[in-house]
Amino acid sequence: MFRKLVALCVAGLLLGVSFTAWADDGFTVGINNFGQANFFARIGRTVLINTVEALGGTALPTVTDNVPDRIAAIESYIERGVDAIIIQEGDIKMAAPALEEAKRQGIVIGSMDAGTAPFVDVLVESNDWVTGAWAASELLIRTKGEARIVLITNPLGQMIRMRQSMLEGVLTEYPDSEIVAELVYAWPDFFPDILNKMESVLMANPRPGSVNAVFATFDGVAVAAAAAIREAGRQDEFVIVGIDGDPEAYEEMSRPDSPMVMTVAHQPEVIAETVVKQVFRLLHGQELDRHHIYIDAHLVFREDLPPEDEWPYPENFADYGKDATLDLDD
Repeated sequence: MFRKLVALCVAGLLLGVSFTAWADDGFTVGINNFGQANFFARIGRTVLINTVEALGGTALPTVTDNVPDRIAAIESYIERGVDAIIIQEGDIKMAAPALEEAKRQGIVIGSMDAGTAPFVDVLVESNDWVTGAWAASELLIRTKGEARIVLITNPLGQMIRMRQSMLEGVLTEYPDSEIVAELVYAWPDFFPDILNKMESVLMANPRPGSVNAVFATFDGVAVAAAAAIREAGRQDEFVIVGIDGDPEAYEEMSRPDSPMVMTVAHQPEVIAETVVKQVFRLLHGQELDRHHIYIDAHLVFREDLPPEDEWPYPENFADYGKDATLDLDD
C-alpha cells in the first residue's frame, strides 16, 4: 500500500491533485513471531497488534516456530503488498533472502529482539550483551568463582548467542570456573527437552560439586533445569540464573527450595510499542534519530521479588498499546 500511495502522490502532484488525507487510509503491517512458547513472545505479539491498530494500521499476524515457515510467511507478506514487516525473536538473518527481497520492493523492515542485519530499518531490543554479562557475573558471584556450569543455549537466536558469548567472556576472569556441559534446547518444546537432558547431566555427575551451576540463556529453560534438579533432590547444590523475566521464573524463585536466584527482566511491552511507532515514522517518511534502540532491563533477585500481582503475566498486558498515539512532530 505504501509504495502504491507514494506513486499516487507523485502522480497527483504532477496533476495538481491534493492527497493530504492519504494517511487516513492506514498501513498494512505483517507481524511474524517465532512461536508463542514464552511470555516475551506472547506479550510481544499482543502489543505489536494493539499498537498497529491503535495507530490506524492493519496488522497481519503470523506465528511460526521454524525458519522455513518464517520465510514462507514473509514471502506471503510480499505477495500481499504489505507496507512493513516486523520480525520478533529468533535470528532475522536466517530469513535474509526473503527480507532482502521485501526491502528491494520498498517494504520497511522492523526487528523486535530478532537481531540486526543490513536490511533492517529499525531494531528495538534489550541490550543482550549487558543482560548476558549481568547474569554471568551473578552466577560467578554466587558460586564464589568456583562454578561448574551447565550452559543451556541454542544458536537459532541472535540474542541467545550474545548472552552465551558474555558468559564465556566473564569466565576468562575466573580460572577456577568452567563450562562442563552444554545443552541445546529444542524449540518450542524446550521444557520436556531440557528436563530430560538435565536429568542425564545429573546422573552423569552424581558427586556433589561436580556440577553446581546453570547458566540458562532464557528463563523457560532455567525453570526446566530447576525442576530436574529438584526432582533429584539436589537443589541445595546449585545456583541457576536466567534471563527474560518470565512469570514462571518469578514463580520458581518464590519457592523456598528453589535453586534459581535471579533473572534479568525485559520490558517486551515497551519494546513492541516502540518498534511499531518507529516503523510508522518511517512509513510516514520521517528520518529516525536512531535505528538501533535499547529498552532498559533490570535485575530481579530471589531475595527481593515484587508482589505477585506485579508479576508479568501476559494477560496483564492484553490492552497495552491500544491507546498508543504517534506525534510526527515530536
